Amino acid sequence: MCADANETTLDQLRESVGDLPTIPETLTRILKLLEDPNSGARDLAEVIRGDAPLASKILRLANSPLYQKNRTINTVQECVAVLGYRTVRQVALCVAVVSSLGNECEKRGATVNYKDLWRHCVAAGAVAQVLARQIDHDEPEAVFTCGLLHDLGKFVLTLRFPREYSDLVAERCRCGRPLVDLEREHLGYDHAQAGAALADAWNFPPPLVAAIGGHHDDEPSERDVALVTLADYLANLLDPSASDLGFDAMVLDAERLYAAAGLEREEVEGRLDDLRDAISAASPLRNLE
Repeated sequence: MCADANETTLDQLRESVGDLPTIPETLTRILKLLEDPNSGARDLAEVIRGDAPLASKILRLANSPLYQKNRTINTVQECVAVLGYRTVRQVALCVAVVSSLGNECEKRGATVNYKDLWRHCVAAGAVAQVLARQIDHDEPEAVFTCGLLHDLGKFVLTLRFPREYSDLVAERCRCGRPLVDLEREHLGYDHAQAGAALADAWNFPPPLVAAIGGHHDDEPSERDVALVTLADYLANLLDPSASDLGFDAMVLDAERLYAAAGLEREEVEGRLDDLRDAISAASPLRNLE
């Protein structure tokens, strides 16, 4: 790793957010809707319609097997009405974030396989949503979003230290040690902390910042963080990353993690086919181009 990466503390990374993509205007408007209890379907449809590329992606997803409906959805307003305000809002948030970061990776010639990274994130999001529904979570869509964006920090480090982070991932592949351990050794912080720093700078909702920042904690203190950590673990087992970027061979106390998430291990692992089906159904999300 070069001196630039070694000498950049987490505080300095927060201060250098200006070196990273600025928050997309559409995302700013979506986040404002999240904070406004009086916002509704019409407001969301108006925001999405104002961003033609986003609207096109949302409609493509709405008509994919991810949302099995017995009708074709032709307009954004219809999409919100059929799929629901919460679902479309969360998906729009994720699409706006990843499209922005993915485009920036393309422009900067990122050497890390960010497309494969997003593939892992989609798998984790799909599993997180299933787990949330199993415990009758009030907002499984929000947990889905947390799962989709849990590895936001890997995008941050790819953009901030493109060559150095690629070398770090290669070292992880050679030695088999957890990527978070190598990140902490070389940087003084890990991708979870880096992701939380960007999420906080972009004014993401606190529960989302917590899930991004805490998904590698040894003992998650919040249920949603535990759900995302467990989803990350299960997604790695069921749908391993082809480039090895999404897999952390971390040692965790699975029993404690299941307990923190409010789930029975035997019940979840006895229905792994349900999780595989969810990952397969979410595959349209993997291509956001």
